[in-house]
Amino acid sequence: MVLAAAFMIALASGCATLPPSELAKEWYAIGNAWLDKSEWKKAGEAYSKALALDPSFAGASFNLARALAEAGDFDESLRVLAELEKRDPGNVRIASAKAFALYKKGDAKGALAAYRSILDLDPYAPDTLYNVALLELETGDAKAAAEDLGKLAINSPEDPDVLAALAKALGKSGDSDGELAAYEKLKALGKADASAYEKMGLAYDKARRFDEAMDAFEAAVKADPKRSLSWFHLARLRLVVANDSERGLSALKSALDSGFADKDAATALLDEPDLIEREKVIELLKSKGLAE
Repeated sequence: MVLAAAFMIALASGCATLPPSELAKEWYAIGNAWLDKSEWKKAGEAYSKALALDPSFAGASFNLARALAEAGDFDESLRVLAELEKRDPGNVRIASAKAFALYKKGDAKGALAAYRSILDLDPYAPDTLYNVALLELETGDAKAAAEDLGKLAINSPEDPDVLAALAKALGKSGDSDGELAAYEKLKALGKADASAYEKMGLAYDKARRFDEAMDAFEAAVKADPKRSLSWFHLARLRLVVANDSERGLSALKSALDSGFADKDAATALLDEPDLIEREKVIELLKSKGLAE
């Protein structure tokens, strides 16, 4: 704020002598100062003043589009970007900004099409390919997402974000072995966080590799003791598979204390024929309104 105020004082003192193009640059600098502080509306106003003085100022138009998108005025942001696109077709930065505005607007399919248009210009742009894969996942095309993330994993084999997304895509596309392989690589690299361990546990559980599932859930709650879903599945496996009543009940209490509130999952636990300590489990679940 101090920086922007200093610019405005200097602007006021020199406005009588500056030509319009130079004055536009001053307003652009003020806009950038507000942009750095995430003051989107003030930044947009400054860029608009720059463009009133110099309508051809592409940098001001581009930053105005960003400020508008961040402020939630997506249609106006897209209008500004469309004008820029007419003047500079095939510009990757403009296409990226368009994709971002569409995504922020809630148009995932439109954003996906925009990002794919960038790949037509630069097929090896890793950031764009990553965004395409995430949007493919979001729009239900897990197989395509897995293919694109697999390409990224070849060039970035130790990128934790790529590996985690690849595991998710492979799981959603039905490739359980590939999903587990991706999670295991993430673990081997020492880059698995609580979320990754939890998803790893779910994948092991689905594959009926229960000991490995329990290890993964234990790692998840060690990394984040408030991970209620991991605590619950750890409790379920201890009480149904491992016959570990003391630690199973302790894990269930930790799940409930951490906010676990999935009544359907609680009912499914009670339906398990091999559940041990059934009465104590019911008592714990009743204390949180998860059993009758």
